[in-house]
Amino acid sequence: MALPSSMMRVQVRPEILHPEYLGHLWQSSQVREQIVAAAGGGRMRSLAMRALQEVRLPLPPLAEQHRILDLLRERLWRLDRGGEALCRAAAGVTLLQDAAHDDALAPCCDAPFESLPPGWSWGKLGDVIKRIEAGRSLEYNRRPARGEEWGVIKTSAMTRGAFCETENKAVRAGARIDEEYEIRAGDILLCRANSPAHVGATVQVAACRPRLLLSDKSLRLVPEQNIDGRWLAQLLATSYVRTQISQRSRGAVASMQHISQAGLRDIPIPIAPPSEQVRLGQRATAWTLGAQRLDQQVQKAQEKSELLRRALTDAACTGRLVGPAGVGTPQHESPLAVQPGSSLCVDDSIGRSGHRPATWPALDRDPKTTIVAVQLELEI
Repeated sequence: MALPSSMMRVQVRPEILHPEYLGHLWQSSQVREQIVAAAGGGRMRSLAMRALQEVRLPLPPLAEQHRILDLLRERLWRLDRGGEALCRAAAGVTLLQDAAHDDALAPCCDAPFESLPPGWSWGKLGDVIKRIEAGRSLEYNRRPARGEEWGVIKTSAMTRGAFCETENKAVRAGARIDEEYEIRAGDILLCRANSPAHVGATVQVAACRPRLLLSDKSLRLVPEQNIDGRWLAQLLATSYVRTQISQRSRGAVASMQHISQAGLRDIPIPIAPPSEQVRLGQRATAWTLGAQRLDQQVQKAQEKSELLRRALTDAACTGRLVGPAGVGTPQHESPLAVQPGSSLCVDDSIGRSGHRPATWPALDRDPKTTIVAVQLELEI
């Protein structure tokens, strides 16, 4: 197995630096900020060997590195256990979302032309859709729309279980805008082209910023007059309909599939009576909104977990991670000698005093960007 040209192999001097400590140090904020600032290039950033060698590291004595690693392993182990619990919670939310969508179907119905409850009937998706409106391709910038700019949605706006208006690209100035394609609250949107896992993803827009347009990979489904839009949106998101869409999707490459309007209209569906559509639509929508709130809470907890991980690493690599009372740096440890001009920063006050300082050198970091690990740990 050989290294590609996009990778570097770093070998440490074991009498100076513990490899595991370097791994944590390399993920600390002060090192990552240096790397981001030194990396050159456009969309694909790269780090030159010379720039890598100029990265400044706070380097405590080897015994202090071992002490820090002992503290980090225990704290990160607990953080990993919490991360696993959050992953299980996220999986549970996904199951709840699927159950909410499937509630729009008739009981025990997962195949065409099974027996249905009284009042239900088999039909086709085209029977409940008045019309399908397709977006169009526009020239756009790679950034989201700002202020009064027009934006066009990305496929990711429809593939996260709820409509995400921030997933858009700003339409370039001078482009011809057709306001008929503007997205409004209540619209049922379907992703007509995407990967096999996301083609056919459907959302109903709860709210939307002004001047946001359909894209050429999105469809707006307008239900018939007697069809409840909430029920239709939930029906389209059921595992049964998604499977039908997947079977009818085509594409020149496996990673990009698309569903035609004719293919959509031809999908057999169980059609609920109007009163049942309202009841199921209300209940499934309430479940979906509840699942979305849970999902947001889990995502926030996961984000805090990552911030806490970075905060622990930052604290460890700047001498602010302390252990139980009485645990400190061994008295016999002496500072490492650093040759003049070296980029490694060492506080030689340790060797003179025999005690670990309150912090290791901060390398001119902005105090406003410092993350307080203890506060985050209490919050999580």
